[in-house]
Amino acid sequence: MLLAPVQRLAHAQLAQPQWRVALVDDALVVDARVPLLLPAALHDALLRGVALTFTWQLEVRRPRWYWTDRLLLRARRWVRLAYQPLTQRWRVSVLEGNDADAALQRSLDTLDEALALVRSSQRWRVPLPQRLHADDQLALAFELDSGRLPRPLQWWSGTDEREALAWRTTLPATAALGTEERP
Repeated sequence: MLLAPVQRLAHAQLAQPQWRVALVDDALVVDARVPLLLPAALHDALLRGVALTFTWQLEVRRPRWYWTDRLLLRARRWVRLAYQPLTQRWRVSVLEGNDADAALQRSLDTLDEALALVRSSQRWRVPLPQRLHADDQLALAFELDSGRLPRPLQWWSGTDEREALAWRTTLPATAALGTEERP
């Protein structure tokens, strides 16, 4: 009974996505965590050998009054989750850019361990092509890449509020520059 409030607090913290971006040596370093719980249909598909691909995306946009916002940077990171029935292990692969040989791969014993890696982006370093201005906007997103699912599963939109598999936020560049006022 004494642990119930602590467990509720931990679950509440996990239920809200956490986004943190810092500017380090002309690169943005992204630390993020989203509350990912797989719906039963996708869990069943994983156990049957269907791999799920999730996408982390970072965009830096500069607002313009005379036209649409200027896109300064778009970076993506793909995270692939697969179950290997022969070894009964979970495999997580992380791919940045288009070089498939540069993918990081890790085998894990449980689905909870694998989901912990999928739902968090730690120290993701994205080089900046130019300096940030204070009025730039950083758009961060995490979502299931449904286009990489087999056709029978692509109908599933995940629009049910309890089973949302997409999170987005927009932060001002001042959050990365360290000039944001804190309460």
